[in-house]
Amino acid sequence: MIQIALTKSLEIYLNMAEPKIIPPQTDTHFKLLYEKAAQQIIENNTAFTMISNKIKNQFLNFYRLHSNEQLELMNDLSKISGLPKEILEMMSQFPYFDVIPLDIIKEIGSYLKKKEPKEDKHTSALVATQKRLHALFQPDRLKNLLSQLLLFVATGKPDKAQKIVDMHPELLLKTGTVTDYSGRTFKDISAYEYAYWAKDSHMCRMLEQYMNPETKAEMLKRCEAIEKYGLTYIQHGVEVKGSKHFDFTPLKNALKNYTDGYDGWFDASNWTAIETAWLKVGIAQRDVPVHVAYEYCRKDRAFAPKPEFNEDTLPRELTFRNYTTGTNESWFPLIISDAGGLGVTFAITRDSGDANGAGALSAWPGDVLLDWVAIDQLDKVRTNELAQLLENLKSVEPAPDNGFSYP
Repeated sequence: MIQIALTKSLEIYLNMAEPKIIPPQTDTHFKLLYEKAAQQIIENNTAFTMISNKIKNQFLNFYRLHSNEQLELMNDLSKISGLPKEILEMMSQFPYFDVIPLDIIKEIGSYLKKKEPKEDKHTSALVATQKRLHALFQPDRLKNLLSQLLLFVATGKPDKAQKIVDMHPELLLKTGTVTDYSGRTFKDISAYEYAYWAKDSHMCRMLEQYMNPETKAEMLKRCEAIEKYGLTYIQHGVEVKGSKHFDFTPLKNALKNYTDGYDGWFDASNWTAIETAWLKVGIAQRDVPVHVAYEYCRKDRAFAPKPEFNEDTLPRELTFRNYTTGTNESWFPLIISDAGGLGVTFAITRDSGDANGAGALSAWPGDVLLDWVAIDQLDKVRTNELAQLLENLKSVEPAPDNGFSYP
């Protein structure tokens, strides 16, 4: 991929009307290889007979050539088959990116970004090639990676987040702006701070594995500040200040209100009240962090009997059966309109069913009570784990493996 981009840019550069003369910045190793090959040409070594006299002459006058002429010579040599190893070794060490003008190098980076915008491996290889390239591309590249890291954490994609922090653990202290599935936009927040706010213990423990003592110490200060002052976010145009953690209360209240009022509404044939109360559950479910939706939709266990929520893994499953449409749908990203959607035409229940979550226009109060008990338990467990997360940050040793992970 880099070779294709380089070739494309070289073609443009070689055809420039007035190429600049750029003093060669070749290193000692390249010079030694060049001198070794030049000496063989001067001595008329028979291994060099496939090279034309014109190219040999250009080669011997290499340091008198314009930078674009040097590149053209490298290009001409690359077209010759059976080159002696002295020439091949010299060509492999030629500092192409010291010679190519800045605008052409930027074009190479732009080409790679447009070619595979969702992948970083080719740009990563390019940056690792040479110091000039590292200085040019790395700042923007890390900025892009930070945005990806924040989004992967906020949308519950630990495997993708892990790949980034494995390569760049320094990003754990960087802050940026991120919007989660529920439309909450946080500014000046790090990946760990969002996971801590969301009570996503699994994600926090994964990120802790890549923290050195200095990062842990700084993150401890930030999390203690969250406990003291809370965070600010904007959701649907409304600014919320001082939020210390995601609050399960609206969801628990909606579930409890439904179970408490159902029998009276049913006896009075007040179907509108039943439907309205149930859709309030759906509205509250729009706001849950993605790890809560994973608990609803996981296929390996239901909400009854009451889970301990200490399983070794948290499957990344967002699919539920929507019985109002007869289709399997994804909880997130939210698709809501006046015609339908979570909190508009259905809410989701899990209860004791063997399958994953189910969307319906109403639910039996006994099943909803099972959901309330489970969600209350989940809230208590994840809240209690916050203290352990702080203890982990206080420790300079690796965090203990408590079996919390994503598959």
